[in-house]
Amino acid sequence: MRETKTEAKTIQDAVEKGLAEMGLRRDQVEVVVVSEGTKGFLGIGAKKACVILREKRWTSGQGGNESRESRGSRGGRGEGRGGRRDSRGPRREPRSAAPRRPGRYGYEDARLPQPEENRGERPSREDRPRPDRVYKEEPLSPECIAIQPAQDPVEHAKTALAKMLSLMGMEATVTEARLDQAENLLFIRFDCADPATFTSENGRGLQALQFVLNSIVSRKREPHLALRLDTGGYWDGKEKEIAVRVEEAVNDIKANARPHKLDPMPASMRKIVHNLVKASYPDMETISEGEGRWRRVVIRKVESKAEAEQPVSAAQPAEQATEQK
Repeated sequence: MRETKTEAKTIQDAVEKGLAEMGLRRDQVEVVVVSEGTKGFLGIGAKKACVILREKRWTSGQGGNESRESRGSRGGRGEGRGGRRDSRGPRREPRSAAPRRPGRYGYEDARLPQPEENRGERPSREDRPRPDRVYKEEPLSPECIAIQPAQDPVEHAKTALAKMLSLMGMEATVTEARLDQAENLLFIRFDCADPATFTSENGRGLQALQFVLNSIVSRKREPHLALRLDTGGYWDGKEKEIAVRVEEAVNDIKANARPHKLDPMPASMRKIVHNLVKASYPDMETISEGEGRWRRVVIRKVESKAEAEQPVSAAQPAEQATEQK
């Protein structure tokens, strides 16, 4: 049985190249994919596809060839004179081609595992045994349902924060807790042995803890509170940093007469920007745009009535000139 191994840019090209070398048609060979070609990056690191072509073994009635039994009955090599068997031993039966799992391109894939012989039919999805659930849903006990949160949001937040920090294995002390009725803002400051655990990576840990605590305190409470959690003076430094950015943005707006877009930031930081611009820059206004983590604040100059009507008055002479023509 002849076979050849060829490489080309694609699998199809490699198959055609092998057929040309063997002088056979596609239905006369078996194709085994050794490796697929990769394009690489801008042609760098590209690899050629590799296939193996094997000539098929034909039996009686296939490809116009006759089997050895038919040749032996006419006195061929199968039996000697007088009906004696050839001394070379019994004829070896042709190897039956075991069906292989087709590859991605319809060819036999050498990288795929051989199917198990005499394997029974796979059970359907309905007949397969379903694993038992690893959890069980149980209703809350009456004692848990009877627990009511503290009416004072400040005490509720302090108790919930202390419980969460103890579950995290951290010792902390709440040093400040107050509620600003005007802005509906609940501010809590706590001290711990390692504030960098919460303030590193732009305060990701602190903001995550703040989100969970706010969800607990604001549940079933109307109106919902805005909560700010601080440790290690994180928000003090962040407010100074935001103030510098806002000042730079305002100067850029005055110099170029166009809106300025700040970097995306969480809702708690966007609120600081809105309040700062409203209190310190009355000739400026802020809007938010974007969705999710890409939401940002845009600072722009407040248009006066004269500026708003200016394009209309400037367009009037052109309209009059058109009517005169």
